[in-house]
Amino acid sequence: MIQNQGISRRKFLKKSSQYSVATAVAANSLGMLGLLNANDVMADPNDPNDYKALVFIILSGGNDCFNMVVPTGSGELRSNYELGRGIVALPEAGLHSLNLVSPARVNEGTDSAEFAMHPSCSAMAELFNNQHLSVICNTGNLVMPLTREQYFSGVADLPPQLYSHTDQERQLQSEPTNPFRYGWGGRMAEMLTPYNTDNQVSPLISVSGLNSFQVTRDSLINTYALGRDGVAPLYGFYGYRQAIVESSMQSTDSSSHLMAQKYRNTFDSAQLAKTIMLAAFQEAESNGVDYDEIFTASGSTNSDLSRQLKTLAKMIAGRSNTNNNRPVYFVSAGGFDNHQKLLPDHDVLMADLSASLRAFKDCLAAQGDFDKVLTMVCSEFARTFTPNGNDPVESGTDHGWGGHMMVMGEMVNGGRFFGSHPNLALDEGLDTDRGRWIPTTANSQCAAIAANWMGVAESDLNGLFPTLDNFPSPFDIGENLGFINGAPMYGEAL
Repeated sequence: MIQNQGISRRKFLKKSSQYSVATAVAANSLGMLGLLNANDVMADPNDPNDYKALVFIILSGGNDCFNMVVPTGSGELRSNYELGRGIVALPEAGLHSLNLVSPARVNEGTDSAEFAMHPSCSAMAELFNNQHLSVICNTGNLVMPLTREQYFSGVADLPPQLYSHTDQERQLQSEPTNPFRYGWGGRMAEMLTPYNTDNQVSPLISVSGLNSFQVTRDSLINTYALGRDGVAPLYGFYGYRQAIVESSMQSTDSSSHLMAQKYRNTFDSAQLAKTIMLAAFQEAESNGVDYDEIFTASGSTNSDLSRQLKTLAKMIAGRSNTNNNRPVYFVSAGGFDNHQKLLPDHDVLMADLSASLRAFKDCLAAQGDFDKVLTMVCSEFARTFTPNGNDPVESGTDHGWGGHMMVMGEMVNGGRFFGSHPNLALDEGLDTDRGRWIPTTANSQCAAIAANWMGVAESDLNGLFPTLDNFPSPFDIGENLGFINGAPMYGEAL
């Protein structure tokens, strides 16, 4: 239970108001497309009922998503899967079947409805089958649409430092360009400033440290970093040390050195934000939702990922303590760079991801927020389709390219595969080498749909994603990216 710390928010605000520094960012024109429900049309930015949050989860290291989502049946897709995956192919027995609302589009003009999830992903399969979750197929960092012939021509415009963890992870969180300028989450927060009017607490909140995703263009909004389990206290801030620091801060005034004044303002801002955050968690603790029980019931093992998502659920539940109606959250889970021991290690990772997503969904639903929170799960790239050895226990896979993203929320057109799934044929089609698939959908196209749902007008999206103009509009039905409720579905009657 979080303690009161002996001071109310009202008293702290009164005490600290003289030090607060308001930030103002020029507001971009906001609008919504007809692709969204009538309930999703922009309302008063200051209306607390018009609340939407984005939770961005990155599976760091390169998730082997082609063993997370697996083709089944007797068709060519399953045959190509077994042939290419070899000793790391998952047998159909034990997989969790997916009930697709409509067949998935497969590149080169076919489709398929026969897919399943990893044996450790029963909860994720249930989320999919209950239409709370969908898969976006074969996404990746792209500068422009690309064919295999263009790739091998040697003159194609490729993402810088392709197959590099650091570079591709940064590009996933921003754009596939050099130099890095801003993260799309940070820039989006700047563009949504009319919705985020609390100048005491940032709308950019991370439970996994500082990151590229939340870096802003204009440097007027800073990320607030929570600990895995909530507010992280200042290290060693107690006793004599606390007394000395507080005395120093109180003695600093307008006549003090400018650096001292800046330090005091930063300190006061951090302490104020801490008080507000603690109040948010106190509100969550009193709402009747048993977060620990929900996560335990899901099979959670108290992993870093589950702790981060539990903390975010509580932060969202206590949102009345801030005036930010468009927060952007960042979560990271590591361990996905499985060059060895893919089958046993990936099994553990998938179990954790599945249980954590299920528990996060159940917490949001219990507190009445599942319709307000869009969760995106992605990785900097997939893995090579072919393994790097002959031992089914010791072998792994290497750095790939195009892979699967997942989206979750009540606003999601659930139970579907969006984009275009690779046909998994080696040495042809989308394969550049060993099943490193050329993405058929750019990450920026997927992110643009999410940003539009958050409130960025379609006309402003190219200011957020400069490479977006190189691709067909993600809102075109032919792109098959209508993962937000109300969008027309590719291949389904309008």
